[in-house]
Amino acid sequence: MTAHLNNTIEYQYKDVDISLYKEFVDIDELLQQAANLKGIKVLHINATPKGGGVAAILQRMIPLLNSLGFVNHWYVPEVTDVNFFTVTKKQHNMFQGLQEPLTEQEKQLYWEVQQKVAETLGNWDDYDIIFLHDTQFLGLINYLPKRDAQKYIYRCHIDTTTAAPDIKDFFLPLIEKCNSAVYHTNDFILTDKVPSFIMPPSTDPFEPKNRLDIITENDKRAAIEQFGLDVNRPLLTQVGRFDPAKGFDRVYRVYKQVKEEIPEVQLLLTGAGASDDPEFYEFIKGIKDLVADDPDAVAEEIPFNVELLNAIQQASTIIYALSTKEGFGLVVSEAAIKEKPVIVSNVGGLPQQVIHGKTGYIINNEKEAAEYTIALLNDPKKRETFGKASRNHILANFITPIDARNQIRLFTETLNL
Repeated sequence: MTAHLNNTIEYQYKDVDISLYKEFVDIDELLQQAANLKGIKVLHINATPKGGGVAAILQRMIPLLNSLGFVNHWYVPEVTDVNFFTVTKKQHNMFQGLQEPLTEQEKQLYWEVQQKVAETLGNWDDYDIIFLHDTQFLGLINYLPKRDAQKYIYRCHIDTTTAAPDIKDFFLPLIEKCNSAVYHTNDFILTDKVPSFIMPPSTDPFEPKNRLDIITENDKRAAIEQFGLDVNRPLLTQVGRFDPAKGFDRVYRVYKQVKEEIPEVQLLLTGAGASDDPEFYEFIKGIKDLVADDPDAVAEEIPFNVELLNAIQQASTIIYALSTKEGFGLVVSEAAIKEKPVIVSNVGGLPQQVIHGKTGYIINNEKEAAEYTIALLNDPKKRETFGKASRNHILANFITPIDARNQIRLFTETLNL
């Protein structure tokens, strides 16, 4: 059946408008910048409607861009073959350093799905820009005959600094067919044959996930007690997608070091998987086994419930992102916007979100993380100061209307307007 993409899809927020953000940006200036895009239509394509950073960004970004006076639609292709997502997760891991070539069967499945998806797109040629987020459907560029004026943008949301040669050989010809490419940092750029834009992603202060005012003390207590933990004791937390690169095991080892000095400390490792990540269940079992014998440590997935996540983060004392590989790690912005000090590893986009020694700490090893944690636990005033500075740093740099300004520039320059 042909998919007609006339309407935005149902899983994005409906109540987002540029007028919400008047305390953060100059709205008139933003509208003026967007004026050149009037009449332009952009189609965003990614792999999942929820779970992971890309979907979280698009849920707010699509309606916000629409409120600026040009058309943005969001499409998630339906793929029934679960083996496809096993292949795309392997491709993801290869970008992050896995040295295991794609088999011919895996390549064939990738191309078969691209062709099938292309055949379902009925009015794709109505769009001036096809915006392909990550590589799950980047191959569509080989199957959608391109109008002369139509532009393709590839946005890379992952850490590619140690990309395997085989995966670069597979995807570079597709990336180089695009008119622009977007990366979170200069270190991630894969080719100089396409104009590259450096743009961090964004979180949103008005999303229920981030609002401070909708969570009560009872909400916090209930959120923590469901894990069998005590809201009155210090709580170290990492929230994220359960993935080997996220460093959940590192956070556990840091906690064990801290507990030798501060026995009352507790640990919560939580988050969710994504519909395009078949490795989730196997990996979370390993993390659960890791903490199984410690009554003060919990590893548990949570349902896709943004208010529950909000309550967990607000109830936490210190929050971590100790990834070994990371595209950007919006969980840091989400924690910081709740006035929490955050300790992060020095990879990908994580250091951009933390001012070392002022909003949190950027660490190079677990020993440093434990030392900084102990210092913060012993100094409530510093935690409060760091937390307020954390929120201000994110609001000034990594929120939706600032990302929208960057995307207006991206679209304008890509279209040569």
